[in-house]
Amino acid sequence: MNTTGGTGEAGMPGTTGGRTGVTGGIGAGGTIRIAGGTSGNAGAMGTGGTTGIATAADNVAMVSVDFGLPNIGYLNGLFATITVCVPGTSNCQSIDHVLVNTGASGLRLLKPALSLSLPALTDDAGVPLAECTQFISGFLWGALQRADLKIAGEQATNLTVQVTDPSGYPVPTNCAGVDFGTTNALAANGILGVGSFLQDCGPACATVPGVSSTNPGLYYSCSSASVGGCLPAAVPLAKQVSNPVAFFGNDNNGTIVELPAISAQGATSVSASLVFGIGTRDNNTLGGATVIPLDSQGWFLTKYPLNGSDSVSFLDSSSNAIYFLDGTTAGIPTCPSPYDFLYCPSATLNLSAEVRDAGGLVSLDVSFSIANARTLLASTSDVAFDNLGGPAAASSSMGAYFDWGLPFYFGRRVFTSIEGKSTPGLLGLFVAF
Repeated sequence: MNTTGGTGEAGMPGTTGGRTGVTGGIGAGGTIRIAGGTSGNAGAMGTGGTTGIATAADNVAMVSVDFGLPNIGYLNGLFATITVCVPGTSNCQSIDHVLVNTGASGLRLLKPALSLSLPALTDDAGVPLAECTQFISGFLWGALQRADLKIAGEQATNLTVQVTDPSGYPVPTNCAGVDFGTTNALAANGILGVGSFLQDCGPACATVPGVSSTNPGLYYSCSSASVGGCLPAAVPLAKQVSNPVAFFGNDNNGTIVELPAISAQGATSVSASLVFGIGTRDNNTLGGATVIPLDSQGWFLTKYPLNGSDSVSFLDSSSNAIYFLDGTTAGIPTCPSPYDFLYCPSATLNLSAEVRDAGGLVSLDVSFSIANARTLLASTSDVAFDNLGGPAAASSSMGAYFDWGLPFYFGRRVFTSIEGKSTPGLLGLFVAF
């Protein structure tokens, strides 16, 4: 399968505000997209797929890995359909192909996909608020608005969301890289961030900006539509873009992503489930899953190779490959251009890494495979792969890291807890699988 647009990693958490989440989901080079495709429905599950997803229930959203948006396409994109409403009304709209992102928090919608007129969110002086969500190689810029969100049988009311609009306020100079605020650039209608944190930034963004401030400058107050009319602002937690799951009436302490196993050759589409709540019902118990506690930034550790060094690590369903180390350190050749952001071993590698929490209390060996990306992408129909990998993008703030992207999720039941929420017998942030 040919690709266009993808020149690097598709997901990595940020460290702004001392937490994972602001920049999770879109990384260096943006998305890996499909050239020449026209269909928005890629067909049935490919060879080797199994069902392995949760039984339908009002806390289970049916999601899928499919072709993506017509005439654009997406590889290893996990998509949900959501319903957005004007707060407190029945004026609602269904929006499909919203990217599910377990590495970040908050709902972000592209204006072209939104036909509703949602109420603007303002500061105490009545000045409209906006946000520059920064990713590795680009950003989403747009206004803060209020909306009710419905998915499966769950609802979050009066939620702060970000709506990108290229015709709105001018982009601040601090927004760096590619503007992902268009359908063609993002290759999706929005991002549904269902990660570990309540807000996308947290207490740091609630402090007053300044030279010695910890405020990373993500939020802005926009007093005019002229250049320079938007200035960095302190935004209280209650007005920050927030994880919608945490605001459900029930089933609000975490999520489970369930994807079936697929063939090593790939699949044309995969049906999956996004389950809300952990231990709140019979269908979301931890069972025999191994719990990996996370640190305050939402990270754990991965050692690869097994005699190597630890790398900070995270799970991110919106990263379309497993991104780790670099070709020299990993001992895996990268592909020739234009696929030099992916690994191309001469034969499929069956690898093992040790995953553990920062305190060394829990450790687990994880098996994964890395195939030749050029061979995989030569397919004319497959869009889902469990063995796609690439080198991690350079990051001065994180050093070596392991991004366990969507390939990790196939054949697994992966839990993500939410800060401040209790789960049966467990305290604090964790992932489990």
